[in-house]
Amino acid sequence: MSLDLDYRSHQGYVAKPNRYLTSVPSPPLSHWVESFWQLTVSEGVHYYRSVPDNCVDLILNMEQPEDAFLITPFSSPNIFELKGPVSYFGIRFSILGHQGLISVPVGEWDISDGETQARDLLPPQVLNRIFDGIGEKVPFKSLCQKISDILLKAVIQPVIDPRLAKYIRYCHHNMVSAISLSEKQCSEFGVSSRQLRRLSHLYLGLSPRTFARVLRFQSTLNDINAHHSGGSQVNRYYDQPHLIREFKRLSGLTPSEFRTLSVLYNSN
Repeated sequence: MSLDLDYRSHQGYVAKPNRYLTSVPSPPLSHWVESFWQLTVSEGVHYYRSVPDNCVDLILNMEQPEDAFLITPFSSPNIFELKGPVSYFGIRFSILGHQGLISVPVGEWDISDGETQARDLLPPQVLNRIFDGIGEKVPFKSLCQKISDILLKAVIQPVIDPRLAKYIRYCHHNMVSAISLSEKQCSEFGVSSRQLRRLSHLYLGLSPRTFARVLRFQSTLNDINAHHSGGSQVNRYYDQPHLIREFKRLSGLTPSEFRTLSVLYNSN
């Protein structure tokens, strides 16, 4: 079962060209993987502000691929300190797409500081092939194709609880100020509100309400990136102050600040 949502997550603007590269895989891999990315940091201490997107990322140090870890979904800005020169390659899985490779639910992962070691969860033979691909030091587009070929041979159709899938689709189609979690609404998903909370924490790593808030935030980011007017953004919230308050809670910045400030910046 695949969710196949029309959903594309967004991170922020990186000022210097070619420091942050992205590539969207072709079908059928796009059912599981939302994008590949590469972040390159020059010499010195830098910081990268990552914002919530409900996705799991596999991140590898390109000089030491064995230094690989998984970032779980989160609900506030995640600031990474990076000491350059260094480059990272990332695989951003679509919502629940990581289940095509990892059978253990995200709520059962051994997490330290929001991350877990990739070796603890990914099949060793798949991870070793990815290590080999990263180690070949080819251009970004060629590397994405190599990793795509590796993943296509390894991913399987994940088993997604249909009740949780109904809830995710409901959130995706109802970008409103308050998602209903009443017993009546939850019954339409085939669960009680308590069961939904359990399923959401287990498979999404977040509470149902937090997942919905992040989804709405990402929809707002989509409008910002597409330079849409503020009207459609406000329609998802009670009013403009609510939008700004929620946006700042999830990103650490106001919408206008986020639009113009680089999320990769040095210590100065």
